[in-house]
Amino acid sequence: MAHLRKLIIGTCAAALMASGVAAKSDITVAMQLEPPHLDPTSAAAGAIDSVLYSNVFEGLTRFMGDGSIVPGLAQSWEIADDGLTYTFKLQSGVTFHDGTTMDAADVKFSLDRINAEDSANAQKALFAAISEVTIVDPSTVEIKLSKPDGNLLFNLSLIHI
Repeated sequence: MAHLRKLIIGTCAAALMASGVAAKSDITVAMQLEPPHLDPTSAAAGAIDSVLYSNVFEGLTRFMGDGSIVPGLAQSWEIADDGLTYTFKLQSGVTFHDGTTMDAADVKFSLDRINAEDSANAQKALFAAISEVTIVDPSTVEIKLSKPDGNLLFNLSLIHI
């Protein structure tokens, strides 16, 4: 029994000393690939998203670990009864790195860019049902669909504004 007690005390002491030595203020992150550039809409490179998304860009919505959809850049949204029109009220006080305010024009630009004929965005097919994006006012944007899309709120968590 005395040997077991010494072994347990010795193991605990070694673990405590090792944790003190291992405590550091720096972290090193290894990535398999380096992004070829920092524009997540111009190529399908997965490394771009892993570096930039949620660190630099954000979507209108966010999806949580339990599968729920919560507000992101959109404060709230309403869906028309026919499922073809989504109206998003945007968060206030959101700015870009240069201090300019994010508004409905930025949302429209981002969605129009995804659906542009020459778009190389890897998620372009997810937004094919969007027929029109309209700026209602600086803090409100309306998205019209050509057909109902039950995945739209989830997919809007993947775009980069």
